[in-house]
Amino acid sequence: MPGRIVASYGQRGVLEAGDGTKRRYVLKGRRLKAVCGDVVKWTEQKDSPEALVTSVSERSNALERPGSSGNAELIAANLARLLVVLAPAPEPDFFIADRYLCSAELMGANGIVIWNKTDISPDIPDKIMEYQDLGYDMLAMSCETSEGLGKLESILGDGISMLVGQSGVGKSSLINTLVANADAAIGELSEASREGRHTTTASYMHELKAGGKLIDSPGVREFAPVIRDVQQVQAGFREIIRLADQCKFSNCQHLREPDCAVKEALRQGGISSRRYESYKRLCNSVTTLLKQGH
Repeated sequence: MPGRIVASYGQRGVLEAGDGTKRRYVLKGRRLKAVCGDVVKWTEQKDSPEALVTSVSERSNALERPGSSGNAELIAANLARLLVVLAPAPEPDFFIADRYLCSAELMGANGIVIWNKTDISPDIPDKIMEYQDLGYDMLAMSCETSEGLGKLESILGDGISMLVGQSGVGKSSLINTLVANADAAIGELSEASREGRHTTTASYMHELKAGGKLIDSPGVREFAPVIRDVQQVQAGFREIIRLADQCKFSNCQHLREPDCAVKEALRQGGISSRRYESYKRLCNSVTTLLKQGH
């Protein structure tokens, strides 16, 4: 029978069956991996109330991060959009935001920037507006005043979207605004998973009141996309990949090479120095990991 993963905790979790009911499940075998958003096939077990997930359908894409063992760690799958939430407080970590947007570019999802809590700070900083200048959808939001709510609901009306960002930027408030009885839904999932309330540190996929599905994720202090080649980094930065074919060398990394169109644009103010610094830092991180054999 078909189903979709709503929450996962290692080999176990909660799936939504074809009739809309939620079921605890266990994966068949240690090699099988499933995350929020996965479409799966499952069957009943004679000696257990848990559904047995027997296979995971091919993913259209997947959000990943480097795991502790050096292997890619799956976070979510089949995403149409990645919503990067920033707010006046805590102080925005633009390096994390850039890395999430890099992941969105590499996985073929639509990256959207949300400037949340405009009731606290109505003025949108120039660094936030840089994303709009690059062609990203940018929304100014407030759960207190409902600013931007209607536009966000129309954007999220189909497919699976995922909220990401630092702790404290207001993702929970957005979920509570967008999802009917969100707290009750999380409680139901916690009960179904038998993992207790500490599972609020896991990701959940919610049904939105206005249509579509939204995955809430825990706040992060750091994040990195899975990149296996330094050349791949440029594909995650729109302003850099647009200029890459103008460089003298086809394998230019836009760091120390001569006749580099990206560095020339940087000197002339054509690209953001802050974004270029994010690009350099990510390149350096990837180089270090590759040297370590990851």
